[in-house]
Amino acid sequence: MAFVAQAVMTQQAGSGILLAKGPRGFPVPRPPGGFPVDEFPTAPAAPSPSPGPTLLDPGVALLLLSTLANVLTNRYKDNKDEEEKDKCKVYPYSDAKKECPDGRSHHIVPDRSWRSPGTRGPNSGKISISALVDAMLDEVLPWRGGGYYYAGKMDEKKGQCICVTTAEHTEVHLLHDAAEKMVGEAATPKYTATLDELEEIGADSVSAVTKCDAKKIKDTLRDRHQALGLDKDTLLRADPRGQSGLTMEKFGEVLRNKALGIQ
Repeated sequence: MAFVAQAVMTQQAGSGILLAKGPRGFPVPRPPGGFPVDEFPTAPAAPSPSPGPTLLDPGVALLLLSTLANVLTNRYKDNKDEEEKDKCKVYPYSDAKKECPDGRSHHIVPDRSWRSPGTRGPNSGKISISALVDAMLDEVLPWRGGGYYYAGKMDEKKGQCICVTTAEHTEVHLLHDAAEKMVGEAATPKYTATLDELEEIGADSVSAVTKCDAKKIKDTLRDRHQALGLDKDTLLRADPRGQSGLTMEKFGEVLRNKALGIQ
């Protein structure tokens, strides 16, 4: 509706310009071939008195006021829906109870992609120190073998979500998991994908089921992840079934090899 109002205002402004050819009596150069018959009269028109103020018909005035009120009301509603009631709103999982009290908060880039297989919860956000120290600690703390690869930057609560129904959640995962599996198995190293790839898969899968704007979702993900220091080429696990075995130690090795250009 805001665009319609803008178009109407532009059209009205243009009409005013077309009607104002110049001061009355101002000499106008005659173009070759003469003036088009629909532009100027062939003979000077008799001078007419200056028109007084134009009074609108009450019905027309009421219609214009109603139209303006409707435009402003809908513009307000559009903005309100966009900011507060948009079913396509993207939010961190930490806001799940507030944003999605009656549905499922779906991690658009799956939480599993950020961590080693089979780990989740308060004990999973452990940073790999070194292969030797990790091995020693794993003897005493068995759960330490897994964790969030980029602990401190990303965890379950910081993951970006969208609110869906249980049925939609199942449908989204059917699409996402199939695409993630295909990308991960074709990647080098195997079972990995860049954050950019998973942002795109996530946005497209959600959009296909919910009809939300895929580009808007992806742009939002990119902005939020970038703010957390996570670039497009950040490497993640692309392994829906947890077959990769990419523990903290092995994933650290993958990252080191990538930095050295070793395939």
